[in-house]
Amino acid sequence: MKLNEKIRFIRKSILKISLKEFHKKLEAIFGNDAVTYHSLCRLEKGYRDTIRLRTLYQICTGLDVPLKELLSGTEHEESKIATIIRRKDRGNNKYIYNEKAVAETLNPRHMRFLAVELELKPLGATKEEQDPLDQNKFEKLVIVLQGEIDAIIGNEKHLLKKGDTLAFPSNLLHYFSNPSTKSKARCIIVQNPKSY
Repeated sequence: MKLNEKIRFIRKSILKISLKEFHKKLEAIFGNDAVTYHSLCRLEKGYRDTIRLRTLYQICTGLDVPLKELLSGTEHEESKIATIIRRKDRGNNKYIYNEKAVAETLNPRHMRFLAVELELKPLGATKEEQDPLDQNKFEKLVIVLQGEIDAIIGNEKHLLKKGDTLAFPSNLLHYFSNPSTKSKARCIIVQNPKSY
């Protein structure tokens, strides 16, 4: 049984209250800190991949069920130390720079970093990017998986080959290009902290 199904089952079959009544109960207990009605709707319908511990605590309190009992027999009972995202389950989290440069997000949104797989067709290039100058210290790590990639960072140009890694402060103006006229290039780019 999925966690959202178990929450809905306990609310409807045991407490015998509507979702609006359940939300009002949470508001009475937690006041302005209560999880929103919209979030509860999304959670019960299974639209949320992850549930914050604070939200789980509120739901357990509202259902009058210990966390261990709520998770028992659900998919969430399994370890949540690691998150696996299969290639087939990545969804449509793509950023298309142009017809020759496409990046696909690899990690869930709740993580503090951003990891993408960038594919550059022959002579493909991304647009210039620059993370905010006045905020956190943004960094990127590039790991080349296939082909060769030119990384242009500020006024420096670095040719990266398969297996090469490059790290740099990403608040510098930068872009990536594939110098090959025949073969595509692929790399993983990890940005920490993430910035959209």
